[in-house]
Amino acid sequence: MEYKSNIPYSWEVRSKYLDLPFPESEYEQRVDRMRGEMAKKDIDTIVVFGNSHDKGDLMYLSNLFPFGRAALILGREAAPLLITDGILHEEPINSYSWMTWIRDFRPVHRGAEEFAAVIADALKENRVKTIGTVGMDNLSANIWERLKESVRDVSWEDFWYPFTMVKSIRSPREVSLLKLVGKITAGGMKAAVESISEGKTEHEIVAIANKTMFELGAHDLFFSTIVNSGPKSGLKHSYPTGRKVEVGDMIYLDMGASRYGYNCDMSRTVVLGGANTEQRAVLDVILDGYQTLTSRMKPGVNSKEIIEEASKLEKESGLTEKYKGRIFLGLAIHHAVGTSFAEFPTLGFPETVLRENMTFAFEPMAHILDFGTAVIENMILITQNGQESITPYEIVHW
Repeated sequence: MEYKSNIPYSWEVRSKYLDLPFPESEYEQRVDRMRGEMAKKDIDTIVVFGNSHDKGDLMYLSNLFPFGRAALILGREAAPLLITDGILHEEPINSYSWMTWIRDFRPVHRGAEEFAAVIADALKENRVKTIGTVGMDNLSANIWERLKESVRDVSWEDFWYPFTMVKSIRSPREVSLLKLVGKITAGGMKAAVESISEGKTEHEIVAIANKTMFELGAHDLFFSTIVNSGPKSGLKHSYPTGRKVEVGDMIYLDMGASRYGYNCDMSRTVVLGGANTEQRAVLDVILDGYQTLTSRMKPGVNSKEIIEEASKLEKESGLTEKYKGRIFLGLAIHHAVGTSFAEFPTLGFPETVLRENMTFAFEPMAHILDFGTAVIENMILITQNGQESITPYEIVHW
């Protein structure tokens, strides 16, 4: 099914503009690792679904940033191919097709029927019997029904776990890029913290953070930068407002840069003018939790052990009883960060064994209604013998 456009989008045209963060050999190695997992599970082909809101798995294998829906098909032997209906102005070359190293790029018109039909045709070409799926949450019911109807006599298997486990162990090149993104984010945080003064608005502080991150090389933001001050900071997540910070405020800052689809997440709490006795007591619980728990992190440790130790520290702190009905206290909060939010290790999968070159955001926190948010969040890299923060900036600002 040929997609007609005014401007050519063949590989010969696209390749002139290709801008990959890594050499093509890096992506070929990822494909080989995925094929190894497919062989273990007796999977003939995998289909990775994504879209402009959840692009991390697609980025990992293809470097495509889709404007709409997309599917990547990878067989045990056949070359990978991309299908997307995220085409702007009916011109694939103007719709990020130049970002991908994958030669077989198949644009389709917007609509479930054509999108499903082209995926089905590609699967039939490979004469598959067992199909592994990744990113099924990104697939609408009408597309899924059309696929099942068109591609019969096959077994559909969930392949998310093995796919994500491979993806969660960063290569040396990925580690280098994530360290750069961490440095960019830390630069934004430092500039924002140092700008805080009485009378400065949340808008102004956010603007300084974002400006600095883009000046340092960010392509995008992982999420909207948060600066939340005063009693309202106990809500934790908020958009910036025109509120002017005051002496004594607990000011919560949360930000993350993105470059080539690789992301970062970092938080700090600042008390303007220094913490009072009550604020310091809460903040010190977070500081002790951060230092104690990160000291336990190294290859071979089950994240369950970290969670159990955190639970013990939470009880010993007495904060839950003191602020009963007003507090969320979580000293074990962690989530992986790479190209996606849903990777390993993450609190939702407490049995993850830490392995060298895993990266994740670790953020012990206490947010207390009508009081404030106390948090230290860094990007953690598991090293050969332990861990290190790849968001290099001081953690105590009270």
